[in-house]
Amino acid sequence: MTAVSMAFILGGSVVRIGIAEKGGTRGGLLVGLVVFIAAISIFANLDTVKDADLPILAIANQIHPWLAYIYAITVFSLIFNTAFSLFYSIARRFANGSTKRMRIVIISVVIIGYICSFFGFKDLISILYPILGYMGLLLLIILIYGWLRDRKDIIMEKLFRRKMLHLSLKKHSPHKNLSEKERELFHTLGDISQADTKSLKEDIHNEAKEILSNTETVQELKDYVEEHLSIDEEVIHQNINILQEQQEESKSTESSKDRPIKKSNINNNEVK
Repeated sequence: MTAVSMAFILGGSVVRIGIAEKGGTRGGLLVGLVVFIAAISIFANLDTVKDADLPILAIANQIHPWLAYIYAITVFSLIFNTAFSLFYSIARRFANGSTKRMRIVIISVVIIGYICSFFGFKDLISILYPILGYMGLLLLIILIYGWLRDRKDIIMEKLFRRKMLHLSLKKHSPHKNLSEKERELFHTLGDISQADTKSLKEDIHNEAKEILSNTETVQELKDYVEEHLSIDEEVIHQNINILQEQQEESKSTESSKDRPIKKSNINNNEVK
């Protein structure tokens, strides 16, 4: 649960959704494996660690005192890293792009966190961890529901970004030229994307430049695109038309709502 806020920021900063999915899957499996091993270790040494504030530290001390020192430093670093990522993600969420506001928020939450630290580690853990556990279960249900509901949109966003990357590669490639129609398509895909249009376009161009710098020949670039950036052109253009129609309908609906209502010339006495 404590890693979710930072995971959203890290996943959202990745241009290629497929890479974010792979990173999330592998990272989740790795964290799950570590937690599973830790839980098995605690249950295997339950008599030793039942009264310890840090059960794994007690197990490490039982193996060798030096291992306990190393683990203590590791835990301190982990707590610092977790606190920093949480404070940073909170400040970034509430700052709305303002550096000044972000400084105020991050200083405020750090002070609050520092005050809370005086309540004692064991007391905080006994109160907050069960709450975080139930919140984590609730969040897991929400994420699964959101993923199932928006699965089609996620797939299309992935294809749109891949197509934008195709066009950007063509633009920056010394062997090809981008037509005016393709330039318009690039901007159209950026406009209908769920992400911030300006930032997405910049990130796409940077990603394309990085790919070009890592491929020496035209054939290497072609092989890379076929392997990692495959797209269905027909599906993309069909969904572009659908999304554009939806945007036009929403705009016309909003404009009709904002349009002032003309006063009727009918006399009040004539209205039954």
